[in-house]
Amino acid sequence: MSALREGSRVAVLGAGLAGLAAATQLKADGFDVTVFEARDRSGGRVWSETITAGHDRPCVIERGAEFVLHGYTTMRRLLDLTGLSLVDTGMSYYVRALADTPEISTQDVVEAGRAAATIARTYPSPPSAETVLQRLEGNDRLVDALRGRIEISTAVAADQVSADTLEHIASFEPRPSWRISGGNQELPRALAARLGTAVRYRESVHSVTDLGDEVLVETSTGSAVYDAVVAALPLSIVRDPSAIAISVPGWKKAALNRVLQGHAAKLHLPLKSVPKTSAVMSTNGRFWTWTALDNTGTVTPVLNSFMGSPGALDRAQGDGDFNAWITHARYIRPELDFSDSEAVTTVWRNDPLARGAYGAFAPGGGKQDSEELERPVGSIFFAGEYADPDFTGLMEGALRSGERAAARIRTAVRGPKAEAVSA
Repeated sequence: MSALREGSRVAVLGAGLAGLAAATQLKADGFDVTVFEARDRSGGRVWSETITAGHDRPCVIERGAEFVLHGYTTMRRLLDLTGLSLVDTGMSYYVRALADTPEISTQDVVEAGRAAATIARTYPSPPSAETVLQRLEGNDRLVDALRGRIEISTAVAADQVSADTLEHIASFEPRPSWRISGGNQELPRALAARLGTAVRYRESVHSVTDLGDEVLVETSTGSAVYDAVVAALPLSIVRDPSAIAISVPGWKKAALNRVLQGHAAKLHLPLKSVPKTSAVMSTNGRFWTWTALDNTGTVTPVLNSFMGSPGALDRAQGDGDFNAWITHARYIRPELDFSDSEAVTTVWRNDPLARGAYGAFAPGGGKQDSEELERPVGSIFFAGEYADPDFTGLMEGALRSGERAAARIRTAVRGPKAEAVSA
């Protein structure tokens, strides 16, 4: 590792939440920070857009990460820092009526999830969620409803994802959910604005090479050396040498391979009139739908939908469009007054700078892998939603991971004893 010092030059790769959280903290600690972002905007997979619905009403939709949940303490602190606020959605992310099986209640699914989580704890190492589901007593439709909830939430097939996820499925309470007023992308925009010209848009990084005392970063516009680098990029990009060449040892590759990047898509259907708040899930389609309040205090006239798992996307997309999903969503929500306006779809696996949605642990993987996922290789540090042990795959996890990367660099300068005193 290079001899880091106050004022050291640090390159942050990616202006998503993890990268911006790291850069914000590093700048506050006195480092000379440069953020490289291949897109022409900040936020990465946090992406807000305005469409017109109802009677020519501008409506903000979230084409990426949407819900701010219980326990998002880091996000709330950064919102205070940037002068932003949250809006209660008026519905709960955790509670969804079942459209295909009205005889099965949300509580039935929660209780099945608790039973499955108890079974999962009997294994010395987390098996796949499907392994546990096969041991679960109950009718097939209830088990498949739980399977659907797992696959939608993790964006991974149940036989591919760790049973650790059942701890979250089983603990769902009807807690409130929020969004950032004006759109979730307001936070990365505000953090990027505070960094000013330190954020370099439309500049992709091709390779990162640890030279011992320095780190060479080669980009689409040239190359430069830094004292440290924070790789805050999506999992699929970090571990693909054809996307970015980062030389990592075997233990790091093994840790990265114990995490999956899920596949998900979002759909937004404009409505003619303002509906009530709602949350309805289709087990068969592996998607859920909702309507929610915005910062005007009224429900946005848009039906939002999220679909998770590669198989569900393959079935829904058909010959290249999502007409089957649109039709299915309209079918399970007959009470809504749909507009003839064009639907908005976002498929994250088709985005070359993301190649998928968010992270989830594979069987055998779990919270214990987080330390190795974030552990630096020389002067190359790692951050991302996929690495956080408690908020894996979530906006809060990205922010926490980014701040931990900054803290590691700060510790390398000041030493652990100084950090303990300052804490």
